[in-house]
Amino acid sequence: MAVLLFPDNTVLINFAILNRMDLLERLANGNGRWCATVAAECDASARQPGLATLAEATNIFGPPWFPDPTELQNTQLLRDELASPRDRPHRHLGEAETLAIMIHRQVHGFFVTDDNDAARLATRNNIHVVRTWHLLKIAAKADWIDADTLWGYLQTLRARRRGSSSGVTDRPSFDKWLAS
Repeated sequence: MAVLLFPDNTVLINFAILNRMDLLERLANGNGRWCATVAAECDASARQPGLATLAEATNIFGPPWFPDPTELQNTQLLRDELASPRDRPHRHLGEAETLAIMIHRQVHGFFVTDDNDAARLATRNNIHVVRTWHLLKIAAKADWIDADTLWGYLQTLRARRRGSSSGVTDRPSFDKWLAS
């Protein structure tokens, strides 16, 4: 199967906050796919103030993949691995469903998430993990955005408590990270 980009809703929200769904589409390069739960989460998030551009995700990722009965069962097992005792029943469901589909269908692709627990679970299952900041770095290296713009994106996402690249604390460490 072709290399696919499976997003987690957190990453989609980050691109919507930056108003750069166009950049995400360019990064996906026609290979974007998503599962039904993530599509539903994205649809719900698009109704939140400032996130209307999430509606563009359907054009990037197309019709969602629905899990078959075996994948549904594995989704619940994977979700249980990700969940804490007090989590809501649907917390981590999108990540678990995506991973169940990728594992069962032997999809050779990238799981895009900023959730550390989901990233660890994906890695344990030999699935390659990519984060928001990997994608933004790829965009900068491809000259689709310049360093100053990317620095501004980092400030925007930090102000919204959306994280940043590991070890980046100031502009010199950012420049060093970008050059690596």
